[in-house]
Amino acid sequence: MDRIYHRYEFWEDHKAGFYDNISGKNKDEMIKKVVEMFSSAELTEKFMLSVIENWTYSCEHNLSNPALNKIAYIGQSACCLYAGVPSTITMFAWSLVEEKYRKQADKIAESVLKKWELQQENKQVCLKLD
Repeated sequence: MDRIYHRYEFWEDHKAGFYDNISGKNKDEMIKKVVEMFSSAELTEKFMLSVIENWTYSCEHNLSNPALNKIAYIGQSACCLYAGVPSTITMFAWSLVEEKYRKQADKIAESVLKKWELQQENKQVCLKLD
């Protein structure tokens, strides 16, 4: 897949607070939300799928980057959609999530990434047919 670039003004993750800095009481509440979401396979899948369905520009920009940890990006983005949690808080809270739920979330993210990649391949095929 070719690398796709979009200016940050278009990134849905930027608009949702993915890159924000949070501290104090809000940070503690957001950490709880990260653990809460990843402890539920249903919530994790719902919000990971929502990332690839609703964040077109952010996904193209980030998931086409071969140097990016795409599984982590999908998980961090899902937490941002779920509760407005910035990526840095999700990274910190990840170690507080039980191992079995981390493995479960990684598997869900791998599946979601494959779905997104297939969608991108299908777009390319359609463009070539036009």
